[in-house]
Amino acid sequence: MHVSARSVALGVLERVLHGAYLAPALSAALDASQLEGHDRSFVTDLSYGVVRRLMQVDHALTPFLKAPGKLPPRVYGALRLGAFEVLFRGTPRYAAVNAWVAQVKRESPRLAGLTNAVLRRVELPQQQPPHVAANLPEWLLGQFTTALGSSTARSAAAGMLAPEPLWLTLFSEEAARSLRQDGAEIEPLQPGAPYPASYRVRSPLPLAELAAYRLGLVQPQNPSSLQVALALGAGPGARVHDLAAGRGVKTAVFAALGAQVTAFELSARRTEAAQANLQRMGLHAEHHVVDLTTPPGVAPAPYVVLDAPCSGTGTLRGHPEIKLRLTPESVAELAALQRRLLLSAAELVEPGGVLLYAVCALTPSEGPEVVAKLLEQRSDFTPEPVTLPLTSVAPAPQPLSGLGAYILPTNGLDGFYLAKLRRTGTLPHARAAI
Repeated sequence: MHVSARSVALGVLERVLHGAYLAPALSAALDASQLEGHDRSFVTDLSYGVVRRLMQVDHALTPFLKAPGKLPPRVYGALRLGAFEVLFRGTPRYAAVNAWVAQVKRESPRLAGLTNAVLRRVELPQQQPPHVAANLPEWLLGQFTTALGSSTARSAAAGMLAPEPLWLTLFSEEAARSLRQDGAEIEPLQPGAPYPASYRVRSPLPLAELAAYRLGLVQPQNPSSLQVALALGAGPGARVHDLAAGRGVKTAVFAALGAQVTAFELSARRTEAAQANLQRMGLHAEHHVVDLTTPPGVAPAPYVVLDAPCSGTGTLRGHPEIKLRLTPESVAELAALQRRLLLSAAELVEPGGVLLYAVCALTPSEGPEVVAKLLEQRSDFTPEPVTLPLTSVAPAPQPLSGLGAYILPTNGLDGFYLAKLRRTGTLPHARAAI
């Protein structure tokens, strides 16, 4: 039985609105559908696009729906997807209307007329509340504004509404040659940058089928993540503690640079993925599965990086479902965890060593406020300037200026906060309580 692309997208939206993560829900739906080529791309565009712009879509539909919550969920989903197509994707209105009316007619025939009437008339209001135009909950736009200022916050929010390119970190010129031989178009983020370097890639083949990937010459990584790794400044032979290492993307960068890396991660599943990735790339690191809320019993190192668990609000381009579920309370809980983790990380830095703190979040409570708290508790650490070879960078705001910088989520980058701290001596007293 043939399954239409729009029907698959509708199923993905329904799953996401019931709590599923978008990327795995989409992947599972595409695999089950047996769609190919253009249809798969169409489902992806619809699924990501409607979740990214759901607030604007709902705002546009509101004048035409007295009680949208009383509609069958799949009918409301069809209206949302249809409105997205008409208002943002550029599908000719008659084509989108006819397709979605036919979809609703198959499942809820009585509501086909309503679908037709709404989608033929829906328009994007010229005047929209700022948070609707940003497609962010009002409280979250307020957080972005506190961190970045009003204009930059709006630019950051707008940047995360655009599709995400395929970014690969290339480790050698051999990687570039291999990608071109497989028919990929590659464009460096920074022409002339030394390897490892970020490239925007358009490939006729799936990532796993590229020779450069199979041979371990490249790895998927947003440029912001690569810049966080490079900002640590760890060269060949340097001892690095990579804390909350996740799936080991930055671990691989440190290892490729010749560092001696020890990776620490709470999740055994993620650690296994990190080890498999290193094996693919012919690299090595030591791994520990530990809870980092207290310092693990290992010797300090001259280079320590903590890319802490966070709200992910700098990654809404690739994970737009986050903003549908995040609350101020959950951000506060994450900030409390980050403070504990950073205090624990400080114990693992040698005197004279560097501690790099990073989060892919744009909320001030997860960024400079965490660092400021550590500096209150640890007089043996001082902040150092963060220098990044990117144009999309903003300093931490007053009164916390000088405490790190933000990478802005524009031009395909993820949003990050990072701060670099130097341990200037030893602390004579016991660890301060949180």
